[in-house]
Amino acid sequence: MVDKPSPRQGIAMSALLLPAYLRQGFLSFGDLVRVAVSTSKVENQNLAERLAYEILLEVDESGEDPGAEAEDYLSLLSQKSDDLISYVPTETEKPGEGEPQAAYDSDVDIFKELSGQPDIGVGPGDDELLKVAVRKYKGRRDDLSRRRLAEYLKRKLLKLGREFQQSTEASRKPLLRPFEQGDDPDDIDEEMSLENIFDQGKSMDDVSYRDFLIRKKNKKKKAIVFILDISNTMFYELEGLTSIHYSVLSLVPLLWSLRQEKYGLIFYESNSHIQKDLHEEGDVDTFIDNLLLLVTSTTGDVERSIRGTRGAQTWGGTVPRMSLRWAMEQLESSAERVDRVCFYFSDFVLQDPGDDPQLEYFNIMERMAGQGIHVVACVSPLASGKIFSPYTRETLERVRAAGGRIIETVKPSEFLEEVQDFMESL
Repeated sequence: MVDKPSPRQGIAMSALLLPAYLRQGFLSFGDLVRVAVSTSKVENQNLAERLAYEILLEVDESGEDPGAEAEDYLSLLSQKSDDLISYVPTETEKPGEGEPQAAYDSDVDIFKELSGQPDIGVGPGDDELLKVAVRKYKGRRDDLSRRRLAEYLKRKLLKLGREFQQSTEASRKPLLRPFEQGDDPDDIDEEMSLENIFDQGKSMDDVSYRDFLIRKKNKKKKAIVFILDISNTMFYELEGLTSIHYSVLSLVPLLWSLRQEKYGLIFYESNSHIQKDLHEEGDVDTFIDNLLLLVTSTTGDVERSIRGTRGAQTWGGTVPRMSLRWAMEQLESSAERVDRVCFYFSDFVLQDPGDDPQLEYFNIMERMAGQGIHVVACVSPLASGKIFSPYTRETLERVRAAGGRIIETVKPSEFLEEVQDFMESL
């Protein structure tokens, strides 16, 4: 038996696309994929997502042939894993943290989009596939390879972000009411709205905006600041991966899942680089694209993109003082919001062994904790390795003493599980 789209699904897709079109004035790539998935049966949603991406990749708005670039991209998606590197854990690697050799058997399709097999999403196994993809393409300097890697990572990581968002909201019973003018269309409960419309037996011509139901959750509002260390040590490579890779693969799905909250984003090395103020509007897709660009960048690339040209100003050191102060000031200004969190992504190589500790960093964290601001140290696994641990051991102990929560970024899925436990404890 073959499942085919029903007329009801076509009606549902039109109804769900309308709010996005009214809000934006256009329909994005993501809008089309999201609706295709949400109107499919649960058991078919992975297949629906894969087919939607395949169709959209072959469509050009002008009606012309998409050309060689699209063909190259589709070729990437269908290549086999025996074309990728084979990774064998070292003796010093922690048990369970290495990529299992069996995961890269030659019959496994690294990019399963076109394989006809069920897409397993991003789970413990796909954590490793993400790493393989990074190892394979991070060294390529051509724009096409960089775009390929960024597109693959973005698709997988945003899916992980959606799953994380859904899991954190699953235990909260929704309160529903009719949509009113001025409400945020993102709050529409799509499934319950469709049920409401069909229960009334209305045709599309008879549907009004009040037939859509707003989902209001019993949840606390949040104000969140993300700090990302982009200093030189973050680009140190071990077993083909850097602390930037680990940080970005965990930060992207977290940022996506919390995009409807008030959030700020800042990078730092010797200098601080504010990407988004907590209280200003911003395009989350742009920030995510910029983060994914770091995956294939060198420190020189990052310097040129942020500062334009190299200059006499010091670059590449590890000086989080101004970023921590900025985060504290941002969150202090949001005292009316219930939960205030600072996620700090770094390898935490903040000083040389034997040097006097930079107590100001920890004093700021302690001050935040004293005001009810939660500091989460999102630590690269390189921090616990034998090369960096002499530099980080005392630092992380001081972070804990200042009231910070330590979560490692070894695997995105496990990182988000720990973050979920933390968020539920607030």
